[in-house]
Amino acid sequence: MHMLQPAATTLTAPFDLQFDHSWPAFPVPLREAAGAAIGGMLYAGLGSAGGAWYRLDTARRTTGWRRMADFPAAAPAGAACAASGQSLYVFGGAVTPAGHSARQSDAVWRYDIQLDVWQPLDLLLPLGLLGASALAQADGSIVLFGGYHRAQFDDFCRAHAAASEAERPQLLRAYMARPVAAFAWNRHQWRFDPRNGTLQDEGLLPFAGTCGAVAIDAAGAAVVASGEIKPGLRTPLTWHARQDGGGWEQFALPEMAPGVPQEGVAAAFGGLCAGVPVLAGGTHFTGANANYAQQQLHAHAGLAKTWCRELYGFDGRRWCQLGLLPAPRAHGLSFQVGDSLLLVGGDSDAGAATLETLAITLSNCPGRDTVSYPA
Repeated sequence: MHMLQPAATTLTAPFDLQFDHSWPAFPVPLREAAGAAIGGMLYAGLGSAGGAWYRLDTARRTTGWRRMADFPAAAPAGAACAASGQSLYVFGGAVTPAGHSARQSDAVWRYDIQLDVWQPLDLLLPLGLLGASALAQADGSIVLFGGYHRAQFDDFCRAHAAASEAERPQLLRAYMARPVAAFAWNRHQWRFDPRNGTLQDEGLLPFAGTCGAVAIDAAGAAVVASGEIKPGLRTPLTWHARQDGGGWEQFALPEMAPGVPQEGVAAAFGGLCAGVPVLAGGTHFTGANANYAQQQLHAHAGLAKTWCRELYGFDGRRWCQLGLLPAPRAHGLSFQVGDSLLLVGGDSDAGAATLETLAITLSNCPGRDTVSYPA
């Protein structure tokens, strides 16, 4: 993987943040879904859509989302997904087989866009990748970051399903009231090679394992932004690989408002917008980081979940707030289409489904030539 070097420019006002609401809405509620783009074709489904799988031709977007071949097994939620060549790959996620509690899948599925066919690979995942972030690479490989510990997730789901209604609150409290390290989320970078169907551990990363983080490819360099570091607790930090081979650099999202600490976000949207890495929306629990700092390990207990509107951009030296989304939004999919970033599906306040496809365009600011990440 190429490493990231800070650029030499800074985003400054004025800039123009534009929203295009004319893209076709997604046909069904789409949360905790999988999707990726190949050329001008966008693919999305699974999660709350069940086995349904759809395609949008961005060159003929007025034709809308077209239903393709359904997923042929129990559809995963929260799976990682990325494209390579003429195929999309879906890694892990959570499934709930009939008559059983939820568990993490150890399967990798390939979707062939030319044949419109799903096929399981002869590869069993050695770790849980529920909530992991996948990033396609120029050489055709796919790198994966984060993921919920599989055995812990499966064991808790079995115990919760077997417990009585009276026992479940205490079971949940005991599970949640543990430090970040106890959850043992994946802290290694893994690389999948579609040519031979192998998954290789590329070593320990210098930051906490995440779920629901945004992974962005900035001109061949990885940015892993925010996400959960334990259930209910987000990190305000982002991590950027260095061009000089010196590992990773740490940056922080700005304060929510003057004097208001940043909580971080999970299940946000993100990607490049006019060449600028952006992070938009997501959810958090206001006060969870302060609680955790005071050794209240069940940090989000009693706190309301907040859906966010903030949109941040990174100029190579810092993150700054670029503006606000038209409405709070999280748990959907992001696609880069030209200079725009498309937000597909997801939900808004209190989990209300959002079917709208929203395009974000950023102009009147430093563009591709000045906000850059040299190879």
